Amino acid sequence: MFRILVLYDNWMREDAKEMWVNAFQKAFGEEINHIDIVYEENTEGSFKWSTEITKNVKEAYGNPDKIKKAIQGFDIVVSGYAPFTKEIINSSNNLKIIGISRGGPVNVDHKAASKNNVYVLKAVGRNAESVADQTMGFILSEMRHIAQHNHEVKIGKYFDIISKEGRSDYLNSFTWFEANGKKLGLIGYGQVGKRVAKRALAFDMSVLVFDPYIDADSLQRDGCTPTDLEVLLKESDFISIHAGLSPETENMINKEAFAKMKRTAVLINTARGGIVDENDLYNALSNREIASAALDVFEEDPIKENNPLIKLDNITITPHTAGRSPESEMRGYIQVAQQIARCVKGEKIETLYISNKEILSR
Repeated sequence: MFRILVLYDNWMREDAKEMWVNAFQKAFGEEINHIDIVYEENTEGSFKWSTEITKNVKEAYGNPDKIKKAIQGFDIVVSGYAPFTKEIINSSNNLKIIGISRGGPVNVDHKAASKNNVYVLKAVGRNAESVADQTMGFILSEMRHIAQHNHEVKIGKYFDIISKEGRSDYLNSFTWFEANGKKLGLIGYGQVGKRVAKRALAFDMSVLVFDPYIDADSLQRDGCTPTDLEVLLKESDFISIHAGLSPETENMINKEAFAKMKRTAVLINTARGGIVDENDLYNALSNREIASAALDVFEEDPIKENNPLIKLDNITITPHTAGRSPESEMRGYIQVAQQIARCVKGEKIETLYISNKEILSR
């Protein structure tokens, strides 16, 4: 019989344990009473959530010594943020599966896991709906200057300006857009990009897509226009990033890219901060080479207090919150629990949910 350990993250959600319990109940149904599952809190330790790589993992949280001790004797361990370093993985003789309720299980040393024949499971598109909603919210906010006007009214700046310059002059200082007929350029057409496209098309926008890994016919069937990056940069009114961070995409949006964009263009990034060169973005916004930007992710993530982008008046910033929602968290728990249930019942884990796919060739 498989023994399952759940390292739940109360620091992230107070109801994390309850959500994992519900996820496994849904996955196993009445059989849950015959499954050996132990729940233990992933407590604070030397790993603090950070985008900096430590021992070949990042975005991890927890106490390695406690985790190493906790996993002994278990075949399957699931968590959201616990670090699974080479040292921790090597410490177990039983471990067969590490299940992470996130789309990118970067808190697991994949090389060490594969070497030890341990499957790393991930959630697929668990927060895609939330991120797509925020992306569309960014588009509408920049189009109508919602965030900026809300801020300026609340701090009194709006009233100071109109008292000196008049309301008409204030309003005429902005470029206004309607969604109808505008071009949205999507860099990346994965789980999030698809959902953003669907929302944008409902607003009667046209959607250009640059994604070398997606078949052009499937894009056209979805109502989108496949194109190359240069055309997308030149023609799009809004450019939204939905690609993963890789050597190919790192600093993809730089001064050369900004030079190709319209001066009225808006850049949106809810993917990964390293895809945009922040120094070049700062210069492009300061010099009004593009109209504005809206970011949820940053080179140093979460955003630091001294980030110069904060001081600009033509950028909207949120602190890496686009993926947050009870629905997205639960979706990740359920996906991992369902794949583990398949394994326990003697069925094959679906390949889509295996993060270290190199293990399949063994």
